[in-house]
Amino acid sequence: MTIELIRANLEKSRNILQELNIMAATYSSSSEEGKIMIDKSARAMIDQLRIIHASISPLVKEIRVVAGRRVAFREVKKPRTYERVATATGPVYVSKQSKAKFLEDVGMSSKTLREVKLKIAKPREYEQKIIMAKPSFLTSISSSIFGPTASGLTKSSIYRSVDSDLKKANMPYMLSTYISMILFVTFLSFIVSLAVALAVSQGIMMTIIRNVAIALIVTVIVFFLMLSYPANVVRSNKRKIESELPFAASHMAAIASSKVEPSRIFTILAMTQEYKTFAAEIRKVVNQINVYGYDLTTALKNVSKATPSEKLGDLFNGMATTITTGGNLTSYLQEKAKSILLDYRFSRERYSTIIGMYSDIYTALLIAAPLIFMLLLAIMSVLGTTFIGLDIATLSNLGIAVIAVLNIAFIIFLNITQPEV
Repeated sequence: MTIELIRANLEKSRNILQELNIMAATYSSSSEEGKIMIDKSARAMIDQLRIIHASISPLVKEIRVVAGRRVAFREVKKPRTYERVATATGPVYVSKQSKAKFLEDVGMSSKTLREVKLKIAKPREYEQKIIMAKPSFLTSISSSIFGPTASGLTKSSIYRSVDSDLKKANMPYMLSTYISMILFVTFLSFIVSLAVALAVSQGIMMTIIRNVAIALIVTVIVFFLMLSYPANVVRSNKRKIESELPFAASHMAAIASSKVEPSRIFTILAMTQEYKTFAAEIRKVVNQINVYGYDLTTALKNVSKATPSEKLGDLFNGMATTITTGGNLTSYLQEKAKSILLDYRFSRERYSTIIGMYSDIYTALLIAAPLIFMLLLAIMSVLGTTFIGLDIATLSNLGIAVIAVLNIAFIIFLNITQPEV
């Protein structure tokens, strides 16, 4: 009987340690109020561990090992002073003197954990409201006008990659809906640009033709901007995911080290606010399991095909393979996190080298060259000469405009090439 008491207490200790590991993994991503609640719950759990371990030592002393060819246990006959306490994870046996304190700690830790779960549940309710929100005015009017036409265009080769990009970009549109939006916005831009072109033409035939041509060009530009928007979102999300991935992978490895069920890793990360873009991909895995009923490995393989980042897809495929083959998921995640973090450091070092080269180009093109240009203008003004029929004032204005445009273009280029922080 004493052996069973010890086993029950050790099992309870193991469960408490697992809960403490999970709380430690989620502590950094919790709000300040959540951290206070987790601290209170952790202290109560540590007190429970002290009481349980204080009860184990006397229990062990009640057992005497009889040496021989077969090891046997003989219990010492003495009155027991331990009482059974029922908990959510099974019974535990503590001394009569510690029972009241243990029950108080159990109640405190359970209460604070429930409060933490309620705090975490609020964002999930908010997400559900967003998912169930009504279509926007633009979506409704586009579908009502161009819906039938858009449905027939879904098989067109020009829209073949848009469907995949919509899924990878996590945009809440079906392909036919987005095509109808493209057609509506393009048609609207044509009407507006044509009206402006005719309004400023003043009845002159050549001016009307020129302005109508400009309106057509604007319409084509709007069409291709709308067509390429999902792909741009995919590229932006890829950069954000790969900037968060080294730290998120380390977080996953820390949670996995607590020996929790693998699907719990994704549930915990889905609730965190620390990795915004990465958490969206994690929620895909959770939805595949909870909504569609797939097992974890199938969900990982499905999401790996619909994620913008090849590195994240490789991580998910590796996790699926490790789980299927019965490998050590913790070791895999730890090694993968080290590899991803090493790539992250190398990419930052490469960017530091490249940005130094950009600074040299900027100095030569947009600082030294304008100074030489101004010097040449000063010499030309003294000599009274012109350049390709342009006087000094026109050349000065043209030079200022070119310098301004090049500076704006350089800033946009740096913004595009800069890695996410």
